[in-house]
Amino acid sequence: MEYLPALREYCEFGPERVYMLVALARSKENEGRDPDGPSAIRKVVRDADGLDRAVAELDHAVSRFDATYRLYLTANARDTQQALFALRRSMDDWLEARLNGSEDVLRKFGRVDSEFKSTLQSDGCRDETNFVFDLDDATAADADALEADLRERTTVQLRRETPNGFHLVTAPFDYNALATDLEYELKTDGLVFVSYLGE
Repeated sequence: MEYLPALREYCEFGPERVYMLVALARSKENEGRDPDGPSAIRKVVRDADGLDRAVAELDHAVSRFDATYRLYLTANARDTQQALFALRRSMDDWLEARLNGSEDVLRKFGRVDSEFKSTLQSDGCRDETNFVFDLDDATAADADALEADLRERTTVQLRRETPNGFHLVTAPFDYNALATDLEYELKTDGLVFVSYLGE
């Protein structure tokens, strides 16, 4: 887990400020397999010491399934207080729907924990707006060139090699002024590739 020091340096925790680690089984890496596990498993990380434990728990969880999982980190910290209020509003809606005869909401009552994690990962519960520049089919030289261009405009906070290229995470800035020939996808609330699990 050579990546943990970089994650500890990147993450800035606080009383209501957390990150999420997400194990994702992508269909393109699991073609021909009978999916016997969930496509996503999430862990909320409350402090730097919790990173090691959360990675170990996710690694153990996915080891039970015949699938390849990627480990991701939310690029933006999440605000647990905002998520709690958003979940309470949703729960009021579920309760009202149930009182009006709906049975569709019954499954939500039994999985409040996963509903909270979904809410926490939603755009409205991010605590900052870091940018993820996703370079697919890019070389290290391509990533170096884009990183140099970005450093002229903002702070590059994290760089991670992905299976198909690189993720560069920056502080927010006016990206309309960025002129480059490199193709990238810009995500304002994305996930950053960390590693494969089970390796």
